[in-house]
Amino acid sequence: MTQGLQRLKGDAASASARSAAWPGRIRIGHSPRRILQAGDHLFQAGEFGTESFIVRTGHLKSYCVHRDGEEQILGMHGPGDVLGFEALIGKPALSSVIALEICSIEVAELPHVALRTNGTESLVEGMYREIQRFSRLLYMDRHPAERRLAEFLLDFSREEQMRGKSPVDLTLPLNRRDLARFLGLAPETLSRTFTRYQEQGVLSVNNRQIHILDPAALNEAAGE
Repeated sequence: MTQGLQRLKGDAASASARSAAWPGRIRIGHSPRRILQAGDHLFQAGEFGTESFIVRTGHLKSYCVHRDGEEQILGMHGPGDVLGFEALIGKPALSSVIALEICSIEVAELPHVALRTNGTESLVEGMYREIQRFSRLLYMDRHPAERRLAEFLLDFSREEQMRGKSPVDLTLPLNRRDLARFLGLAPETLSRTFTRYQEQGVLSVNNRQIHILDPAALNEAAGE
């Protein structure tokens, strides 16, 4: 990845932050909801907002576009994730967020979220989690392809488990091209990496359907 890309990632670090609908975190419940179709933008880079957004169903991706027109995937967001924290400090969105499938989005005005019981604590927790995620992304380019893919799959597996889903039977919202962009790999390199993991008995792969056959081996590949 280029230094310019790393700067873009640095700018995007505050573009979104995670919280969740699990116990002890933000639960708005009666806020307006917005339904997005695949390809609809939740917001775009440069826009000023006054609301945060909580993903209730579906998946979205955040991205930025380089000056040469190349798109860089910055993150993938699913149920429980909170987006739009730039509005909290009156700044424009640093990345664009687009739906990958039909999504239900809960809308909450930031001052009201922050004033709720434990609301501020939940927001800070979400920001901290996003910083952790961003830090892994920033240094991902220092790792070989096998480790990048392993780290991504393990992160996604943990998030799915927290949402009550299987941690080993995964359906990736990102297509291969977007996943390659997100990991900073050529599509051919990503395909070869999936093939190697299949040959080693670590993964079973069928398009976006991923079954983790050997979690211990995947953890080892990720350096955990």
